[in-house]
Amino acid sequence: MKFKVCLIVDNPLRDLEGITLIAWHLAQQNILCYIVPMYYQAFDVISLRPDLVIINYLRPNNVNLLLRYKKENIKICILDTEGSPGRDLSKFSNFIYKIKERDLVDLYCLWGEDQYKAFKQKKLFDENKLKITGCPRYDFCVYPYNQTLNQVFKNKKFILVNTTFPVGNPKFTLNYKIEEKAMVDMGYDKVFAKNYARDSFVTNKKFISILLKITKKFPRFNFVLRPHPFESKKPYEILLKNSNFHIFQTKTAIEWLNCCEALIHLNCQTAIEAVMMGKEAISVEWINTPHLKIQGPPGNISHTAKNLKDLINYVEKITNQQKLIPSKKMIDERKNLISSRYFKNDGLSSFRVSKVVCEVLKSDYKNYSENNNYKFNYKQYAREFLGFKTFHFLRKIIQGEKSEFRRNEKNFDINELNQIINKLNKTISTKNIVKTNEVFEHELYIPKMFSKKTIKIFT
Repeated sequence: MKFKVCLIVDNPLRDLEGITLIAWHLAQQNILCYIVPMYYQAFDVISLRPDLVIINYLRPNNVNLLLRYKKENIKICILDTEGSPGRDLSKFSNFIYKIKERDLVDLYCLWGEDQYKAFKQKKLFDENKLKITGCPRYDFCVYPYNQTLNQVFKNKKFILVNTTFPVGNPKFTLNYKIEEKAMVDMGYDKVFAKNYARDSFVTNKKFISILLKITKKFPRFNFVLRPHPFESKKPYEILLKNSNFHIFQTKTAIEWLNCCEALIHLNCQTAIEAVMMGKEAISVEWINTPHLKIQGPPGNISHTAKNLKDLINYVEKITNQQKLIPSKKMIDERKNLISSRYFKNDGLSSFRVSKVVCEVLKSDYKNYSENNNYKFNYKQYAREFLGFKTFHFLRKIIQGEKSEFRRNEKNFDINELNQIINKLNKTISTKNIVKTNEVFEHELYIPKMFSKKTIKIFT
């Protein structure tokens, strides 16, 4: 019997390469993989009925869907897109602790030792379900996977600016008030969500003002802004009046970091990716707030700009081709951070995930209990009764074309997957060539539910 695994992609710009790399390793072990866009999983996973599904998170808002998967005896692996969120992992573990249906999970892949200790202390899961693997998307920071990275920005020298204001400057909703409500719906404390959303909105305005000053101060040096994938580009377009400023919301953060001279950010986790790739990060710290800082990377990993003068001095060094030298304390903290939060920067996280997934697939253990009663959900019932085409058609009539914007932004196509797979096939020597293809009707249990957005990976 050939095992089948569905892998959910939350944000293609951030997650597609890492998820595809896991599928590549699984395909090497003769496992049939399906890469599924997050917003179509409620259709496609039920239609495919895999043996296991790798989910992008465990939150209150997706528990009912996991219960539905369990009704089909599908094993569940959590590979969280936020396995090292902010500075306080105990708060993250408390967040997960509030989810009563945790026993639905068969396997939880942890980013590092700190997350393992926090989960173990709260006794969130049986220890045999917890496996420290690291995060697969960071495999592309090191050899051999960094050899697959594209050159970006026409080989020009530039400073990368990464922003992380998806709440204060949302791409898919009207304003930060709506994002505040979404945070509460996901399980965040109401007071924290309110303060965080407000601070994100106000600080985003301040950050734009700083960028205006810096780009004017250094007119002959390029600055590339890569907003968070869930941020709107519009507020930043005022900066385009300076010919040395550019905005791109394409390619992965790692691809841009690979080619930049340095990174400017505030509370952005890509500062850690910069460290992994040997690039220096500068934090615009004087506009930070306690609430925003909680969600930022821990430790003393970035060069701290305490005011505009500090930032100008840092940028001046970079434009003069001088290296920013981290202190011994920074170097030590970086090493400790990567070890404790990200396990190992060795390019093997995706392989470790594939290994433990295979172990769970081959296990006879059934984690479904009748106590995990599926909570009847009218929306899911409508999906399965109507099928994808009819449900999708009615949704567009009721919600309008704007409702499709978020879904379309999180889609990917077979050409994107082919590019990643072809690079991996060329970079890594193996007897088995991995391929991609569309999913055929004979592979489906419920053909009318299938969205045709999911793509198959196999040998």
